[in-house]
Amino acid sequence: MPLKLPDLFRTFSNQTRIEIVTMLMDNFLTASEIASLLQIDLSTVYRHLQQMKKLGILTSRHLHGVERFDFSSPHIFRMLDEAISFITELKGFKPISCSEGICSYYLGGELDVIEPDQLLDMRGESCPIPDIQARKTLENMNPGEVLLVIVDYPLSGERIPVSIQKEGHEIIKKISDKYGDIKIYMRRRENA
Repeated sequence: MPLKLPDLFRTFSNQTRIEIVTMLMDNFLTASEIASLLQIDLSTVYRHLQQMKKLGILTSRHLHGVERFDFSSPHIFRMLDEAISFITELKGFKPISCSEGICSYYLGGELDVIEPDQLLDMRGESCPIPDIQARKTLENMNPGEVLLVIVDYPLSGERIPVSIQKEGHEIIKKISDKYGDIKIYMRRRENA
């Protein structure tokens, strides 16, 4: 069955499918691993994986008797990346420069010992928007500068440190508070 453009966009109109492909951006995972990470039913995950595989969005390989899933093409990742860039532009997501105590004021004086250079508040946004926005913000910072990203979506709290470290940046500290906010302090890598 040849994939048509409306089919592709319809596939990505489902948040669970977006979360699944977000997880596959960095990993080659099984349906069980994805279900465990997303904390949803295995049969639901497998149904989504099979649908995306049938459309040609994902591929799979059997290793030691276990089926592992991955993207079929880097074009899918780039398409999602561009779509997220478009959404973040429309919403006006921009990091706050932490000069002159602005971040301490923004956080109600609850700044940790680490003084960030920039703050990116992504509360209210779900994967993969916080992940990609954090990566792009870090890339535009000077080497050695510290970024504080605040999220309230648990999957972003797990994914951001993994994807940032894979790009060579340093995760300094990750703090979860009683309100469900997750603060991730990260330092831009020294060499570009």
